[in-house]
Amino acid sequence: MSICIKDQIQNMNLVIGCTVGCPYCYARNNTRRYHIIDDFEKPQFFQGKLRMMEKKKPQNFLLTGMSDLSGWHEEWREEVFKKIAENPQHQFLFLTKRPDLLSFF
Repeated sequence: MSICIKDQIQNMNLVIGCTVGCPYCYARNNTRRYHIIDDFEKPQFFQGKLRMMEKKKPQNFLLTGMSDLSGWHEEWREEVFKKIAENPQHQFLFLTKRPDLLSFF
């Protein structure tokens, strides 16, 4: 029996947009193709998606499939990490290309 990792992870995309500017970025291309936000270089926070964390059944969530954690505004991170703390039944995955810009306490 084989298991595909994409079937095991719920993609939340709490923030869409990124300031890194990678020329090969699939997220920017998808955002343009599907007209998700007007300007990919100006990340937008979709606060309403935080409700997805309220599921009782444990899940794996990818929170940065269409953004980079290092580009999130501090208040967005605070709100997201508060919600994460309220839902310890889940596991959360983050991606960044600039970990040197992040610090956690």
